[in-house]
Amino acid sequence: MVTFFSVLSILVGLNAFLLLFSVNSNKKRVEKKDTNTAQIPSENIYPLNILETKYKKAV
Repeated sequence: MVTFFSVLSILVGLNAFLLLFSVNSNKKRVEKKDTNTAQIPSENIYPLNILETKYKKAV
């Protein structure tokens, strides 16, 4: 029983450490991306023409 709880606590601690490491690295990446957005020109987004599509019968 003690072995189970010790392994469980080690895994939970490792998971918490990896979660904090991932959040911090993602935060740095987002901040770096925000500084570069002023240099990138905006992209045009075109609407999809879903209603104009013609489908063939499968059978």
